[in-house]
Amino acid sequence: MYRFTWIERGKTLKPTMTRLSVAVLVSSTVLSTIVPTQSYAATYEGTVNTSILNVRSATSTSSSIVGKLTQGATVHVYSTSNNWAEINFQGQKRYVSSSYLTLKPTVAKTSTTQAYTANENVNMRSAMTTTASVVTTIPKGATVTYLSTHGATGSWFKVTYGGKTGYVAQRYFTLSGGGTVSPQSNATHTTVNNTTMHSSMISTAPVLVTIPKGASVTLVSTHGATGSWAKVTYAGQTGYVAMRNLQAIVTSAPTTLYVKTATSIFNSMSTSGQALGTLAVGSSVRLVSTHGATGSWAKVTAGSLTGYVPMRNLSETEVAAPVTPYYAQRAATMYSSMSTSRTVVQSIPVGAKVDHLSTHGATGSWYMIRYANKTGYVAARDFSLTAPSTSTEQYGPEREVQVVSNNTPLNVRPTPATGNAAIGTLAHGTVVKVKPVLNTDWGLLTSGNFVGGYIHLGYTAPVSTTPPATGIQRVVSYTNYSITARAMAERQVAQFGQTDAHRNTPAYLPRAWVSVNGNTGTIVNNQLRVISGVGTALKMSASSTAVTLATIPNGTNIEYVDRQVVGTAVWYRVKYGSMTGFVTPSSVVGAANILSQPSLTSHAYGQINPGETVTITGQTGTYYTVSYRRPAGHNIRIFDNVWRRASVTDLEPFVNPNNFDQNSQAFYQFLDLSKSAGTTASTLNKVLVNTGTLTNQGQAFINAANQYSINEIYLLSHAVHETGHGKSVLAQGVPVDKDGNALINSSGTRIHPDREVAATVYNMYGIQAVDSSPLATGAKFAFEQKWFSPEAAIVGGAYWIGASYINHPTHKQNTLYKMRFNPANPGVHQYATDIGWATKQTTRIYQTYQTLDSYTLHFDVPKFQ
Repeated sequence: MYRFTWIERGKTLKPTMTRLSVAVLVSSTVLSTIVPTQSYAATYEGTVNTSILNVRSATSTSSSIVGKLTQGATVHVYSTSNNWAEINFQGQKRYVSSSYLTLKPTVAKTSTTQAYTANENVNMRSAMTTTASVVTTIPKGATVTYLSTHGATGSWFKVTYGGKTGYVAQRYFTLSGGGTVSPQSNATHTTVNNTTMHSSMISTAPVLVTIPKGASVTLVSTHGATGSWAKVTYAGQTGYVAMRNLQAIVTSAPTTLYVKTATSIFNSMSTSGQALGTLAVGSSVRLVSTHGATGSWAKVTAGSLTGYVPMRNLSETEVAAPVTPYYAQRAATMYSSMSTSRTVVQSIPVGAKVDHLSTHGATGSWYMIRYANKTGYVAARDFSLTAPSTSTEQYGPEREVQVVSNNTPLNVRPTPATGNAAIGTLAHGTVVKVKPVLNTDWGLLTSGNFVGGYIHLGYTAPVSTTPPATGIQRVVSYTNYSITARAMAERQVAQFGQTDAHRNTPAYLPRAWVSVNGNTGTIVNNQLRVISGVGTALKMSASSTAVTLATIPNGTNIEYVDRQVVGTAVWYRVKYGSMTGFVTPSSVVGAANILSQPSLTSHAYGQINPGETVTITGQTGTYYTVSYRRPAGHNIRIFDNVWRRASVTDLEPFVNPNNFDQNSQAFYQFLDLSKSAGTTASTLNKVLVNTGTLTNQGQAFINAANQYSINEIYLLSHAVHETGHGKSVLAQGVPVDKDGNALINSSGTRIHPDREVAATVYNMYGIQAVDSSPLATGAKFAFEQKWFSPEAAIVGGAYWIGASYINHPTHKQNTLYKMRFNPANPGVHQYATDIGWATKQTTRIYQTYQTLDSYTLHFDVPKFQ
């Protein structure tokens, strides 16, 4: 007989059997209360997809190798977890890397409705596992309605009893009216391996016939406590085969299920697989089949997508989609899918209340919403849980403008934004009166048929009320350069220009370069390269005052060991030749690239240093998608979610002057900034309303322009941009100590309370405020220049701008374009790293010019080969 005993391993009870006789003696009391938590039947069939695959004793590369599998070999897989697969190897449970297996899941098996009788008191559970909650207890002798069979060996029934539906262990039931338990309605199975048919349920019993792999057999019944043996008919003979060598070839009929928890739909039965799309709460799917030993995965069809979803996220009853009210913080566009290149469904005005249905994208950058009885996708950044605060628009003096729109109608909008539907159009050449909306590119119409509407002033020109000799004049000159625009863009890439255009696109990191724990990854590529032009000091300890062991030259590769945090400062312990010491993170970059595509040859958005932690947001093949914010003090070559390294494709539209219409605002990046606009302080003060410490500083800009031969409109525009309308910390004033060290941080919080305040300094143009530490470096420079008032910073900073760029004796960078890209010597002496910096500066320059009555515009435009 067989003796049935239980061995406790951790928290799991597993059955073992020893042969005592032919009969099976099992206490009905034990069986009715103790059920194996897992069977030994395989959940998947796996095929080895690499040349040699090591088989190990445990889920660790440091565990012993107990065998090897060759490419194309087929194994039975019990489960997968954390990139490991538990398999049957030579009759034992062993482990291999699941990355090198192609998995083929089992399918659920359904049947026509039949009645079964419980042989013991049996618990009905909510899912196919003995750890699931008990729905009800079915008494011995009760009859249940059979719905379907599940699990790789058919070890679970889905049944209905007493008005409740759930899952029960198959072995406790007998087909009502007699007969063996053979619930499969489609009894045809195929063999997954060459297998032998025995005369009884013992592997040593006589072999009746050998059944080749792929052959069809007719399942008569299943046997054994775990359903591990199958009685089958093949080629006119009936006998017993191991159930693990069979696979049902049936698929359940599609059933409608409902999403109860927002979920991704995957291309495989793993949450680390590729996400094909997302399913919103309340949406319906068509169930194709269930998979896994406990039916924990569902293969479903949702629209045009077919893939796998965790069963826990689905419900058999309809689920109401949750609705959360959100408000448009600015004019927004609804799209048909999660891409701004897709069909526009409708425009949503500022302040509109919408129904938020679900959140999508690796970083939650898209919302699915409902507005005006239409459903679609919007950029999450445009919406908030609170309604936008209302602010009173401020206007400049009324003036006449003429529509200049290349013979195409100019749209009139209900609000100063292009996201709203036009309420009408104005023909090319139409003259209207407007009040410019301060700090924008828009004008409020005060005459004509659309009074109260808005037009974009970038497509208008002022109507002069002065004689032509003293009116507005335009002079355009060209400077030839010996390179092409494409070559110009390529030269700029080498200088690590940054763009925020890809802030919502995935960033990829090779899996080999990161160690993952949950959704946190730690960079394990330990290579660093010195990028400081003067080299970097290798310190004996983690302190700037420590002994310098050596100066490591620029471009030298060194090896990262670990890091040490001293207060708020981070130091890297590194190996340089035979020496070990400390360097600052700002002087080095890692060798690990974060890429724009899952390919080592794709454009790199930036690098990342060893030991840094990233958030894992997804996985594509051998790459993770990651999220990471560049720490303060790290070099701009380090990857950042928002500001990423620009590619040639990103740069070319900005460096090629042929992309800019002469009548456009962006064309003002070619304005000659060494020539005055001839304006007055009172005019400038009209556009310096509500600009913090810049308010009423018009005369300071006039003085600076006259003293240093710099266009006053440019100075004003530059100051407003750099200081955030005069409200940045540097513009509000930074207290410093006797050495010029800032005594507040970027949040305005006092630091170094033991030091006395020696002065308060101002920096209106962001001069020497380097990206890695703008407050400290900008304040230090202001202290050295004695900029102890806003006026001193405006005038003194103008000298620095004139001497260093516009009136530089060598570079002569007298336009915004030349400051940013320096076409005479690309990559040398360039201002700012944002590739869109030059065009962004033109807004206020252009707007201010529109308030003037008489001026001459001098443009200096590059001409490439």
